This record gives sequence, structure tokens and C-alpha cells, in this order.
Amino acid sequence: MITKIELEKNILDLDYKRNLQLLNIVLITGLGIIFTYIGALIVSLEKYISYSLLLVVVISVTIYLYKRIDENLKEISENIQKIAG
Repeated sequence: MITKIELEKNILDLDYKRNLQLLNIVLITGLGIIFTYIGALIVSLEKYISYSLLLVVVISVTIYLYKRIDENLKEISENIQKIAG
């Protein structure tokens, strides 16, 4: 029989794994954006200003999402430690 504490820990574990997957998606997307930027510059160098502005916006959003997900991971980790200890 699963106790309430084990159930809460399992839910937190699943939430932690979900946030790790989201973090991977954000990091892979950010890396893909950098490669896309380089490719776009190769294809059309005269539009480098608009490409650069777009890159700054997208990287800003990526950094924001990264920090938010990282905070969630820290909070979930602390909750798991409280339950386990």
C-alpha cells in the first residue's frame, strides 16, 4: 500500500522530470536558433540588422524561460528533500 508521503514524493518526482524535459527543450531550441541565425547570415548578409534584433528577442525569451524552469527545479528539489528527510 502506498502511503500519502510516497504518493506526494512520486508526484514531485514526475513534476521534476517534466521540468527537466522542458529545460532540455528550451536549451535545444536556443542552440537551434543560434545555428539558424548563422545560416540566415550566410544566405542573406544584408539583413543582418533585422536578424540580430530577432536573435536578441528570442535569446531574451529563452533566458527568461531557463531561469523560470531552473527556479521550479530548485523548489521541487527542496520539497522532495523536506518530504524525504
